[in-house]
Amino acid sequence: MISLKLKLLRLVAMSVLAVSISACGREGPPRPDNLPPADNTPPVEDETPPPVDEDDDAPDPPPIEDDDDPEPPAPVFELPLDWHAPPGDLLPGSSTVKGSTGVTDPSVIVPEMVFPLAEAPAFLNSQIFGQGGGGYASGQWPGPGGSENDPRNFDYPWRDNFCEVRLDAKHATDLCPGGKAHKGQDFRPKTCENAVHWMVAPESGWISHVGSISVNIMGAESGMKYKFLHVQMPVPDWVKTGAPVTQGQPFAQVSDLLTASSRATTVHVHFEIHGAAEVDGALHNGALPPYTSLVESYLDLIDANPGVAAPVAQPSLDKCLTPQ
Repeated sequence: MISLKLKLLRLVAMSVLAVSISACGREGPPRPDNLPPADNTPPVEDETPPPVDEDDDAPDPPPIEDDDDPEPPAPVFELPLDWHAPPGDLLPGSSTVKGSTGVTDPSVIVPEMVFPLAEAPAFLNSQIFGQGGGGYASGQWPGPGGSENDPRNFDYPWRDNFCEVRLDAKHATDLCPGGKAHKGQDFRPKTCENAVHWMVAPESGWISHVGSISVNIMGAESGMKYKFLHVQMPVPDWVKTGAPVTQGQPFAQVSDLLTASSRATTVHVHFEIHGAAEVDGALHNGALPPYTSLVESYLDLIDANPGVAAPVAQPSLDKCLTPQ
């Protein structure tokens, strides 16, 4: 019985061995240390663009501009080197004593003042001897004719006219040859349009007088009096004697009023400075030459943006012709 069991066990063992030997002749799955070489080629990314969301509110990209022929930048305006004539250099033939000069002292009477107009450009020149001016004293000092809106009236260089000819007693001064003169400086705003351009306070102070075509301002710091003529009337309601003003504050507009009822001059400001100061080495009290103070304050006005000083085209004659 035992021998039969042993025989059966042997028979089973031999069968298992035969199966194992037979399996050894076939290739099984690779072992971890016998894997095929890795493929190092990076995976190909999907280059298909993402779908467009038709409900997207994002703005469309700006169109691509053709820069093959870009426009050149606009030229930057700079004042010419001779943008103002020296002090005392009057227009030929315009002085009380013909051939004489005005006050040549280059001193700045009021260095702290601001330019008396709100904006540039502005042009210091004669009104009665400029284009469209009628001259003086019934033709003894003739004007050039022409029209007020002539571009030559609204261009550089500036000219002093403090000592320009005047003959009546109210124009007496010991600063000019002949003892009588204009005693102020005329200047035009950027265009010859009436009641458009604003005058401003040269310094902080108060209004000391309002006349039929004039406003005077007293400067609190300098003690100077500033006189403005050819003021558009009526002035704003607040512009009254004693009213305070701050430096640079607009207070009235430039007009062509020659008297309260006559518009017989060009659109311009007649500007005077009155006080005590040394001129040509001597102390003078009264009307002082304002030309150099206006030159310096104009440079301050345009300092941040010189382009604003560029002359502009003038309106047509029907908008600038001075009524007679």
